Order: sequence, then C-alpha cells, then structure tokens
Amino acid sequence: MGKSPLNENVVKTIRRMVQSKPLHSLLLNLSIDLMLRGNDLLKLKVSDVITEAGTIKDVVKVKMKKTGKTTIAIPLSDNSKRSIQENLLGKEQDDFIFVGQKSHYTKKPITIQQYQRIIKSWMTEIGVEDVSVFSSHSMRKTKASFLYSKTNNVEAVRRLLGHNSCTATSSYLGVEDSDATELAKSINI
Repeated sequence: MGKSPLNENVVKTIRRMVQSKPLHSLLLNLSIDLMLRGNDLLKLKVSDVITEAGTIKDVVKVKMKKTGKTTIAIPLSDNSKRSIQENLLGKEQDDFIFVGQKSHYTKKPITIQQYQRIIKSWMTEIGVEDVSVFSSHSMRKTKASFLYSKTNNVEAVRRLLGHNSCTATSSYLGVEDSDATELAKSINI
C-alpha cells in the first residue's frame, strides 16, 4: 500500500506526453478516472464504456473482482470520454479495451506486467528518479487522494474505491491522527 499517487502536475505532464500514443492516453485517463485495481481495469471491455447504440456512457459500473460482490459506479471525465471517442468507437462490444499490439491476434488484454512497465516508462520519461514508488496502484490512488484532499470525505472515497470500511480507506489514503486533529482544529463552533 506504500505506492504514491500522482499529483495533478504529473498527470498533466504525462497526458501531454502520451497524446500521440492512443493506448497510453486511454490507459492513463481511464486508470485515473475509474480508480480500479489493475486487474479490474485491464478486464474492461468496450461494452463497459460504450452502449450498443454507440454512445459513450456517462457512468461505468464495475463488479470488483477482489470482493466479488461490490459493484461500483464511477462517472467518466471529459478526458476519458475524449480518449474513448478517439480510440474505441467502431470496436466490437466484446473486445477488451486495452489490447496490446501483439494481442490483436489473440484478443487478450495487456497483462498487469505490461501495465506496470508502461507506468514505469512514463515516470522515467518525465524524469522521476525513483520510479519504484509508482505502480498501477498509484493510478488507483491518484483520483482517490485528490478527492479526499478536496473534501475530507472518507465515506465518499470508500464507496468509489469499493472498500468495505472507512478504516481501510483511511489507511489506504494514509490518513493520520494528526490529519483528523488538524481538521478538528479548523472547525470553530
């Protein structure tokens, strides 16, 4: 759980860097937006983000593999919708979203190892010295950490991540007792 989330400037830098790489752009935008574990993200199919009529969904519903019962609903940002528009319209509903160049013949999604390598390559390309602190879990944590820092609403973040308890979410986000104390100090009734 010690992987670091990306900050907003890093996301913007990577987004500019991957504009000419459709798979990377789609991977970046959906991984941040959906806050899914890598395995759940890579199993997404075109039908998860595009209706049979060919329109992009506003909300993506995903059943979490780890819990097997938790289904989360997450809205897509304009960045993700734009990436979907540019890369997925016209694809078959049953196709995986993230298919590598060699996988076009087998119709399998990229592996979690490929996903990890892509993230490490982004970090290296933008000049991060210690790429070991970033992983697919960093992508999952990015929007969740940003949402928490803006709202201090652990319950909302818990629901979006599909966690079973606020305690787990607090631990996941690295919320310390000192954070709670500072929040309490800021309220004067």
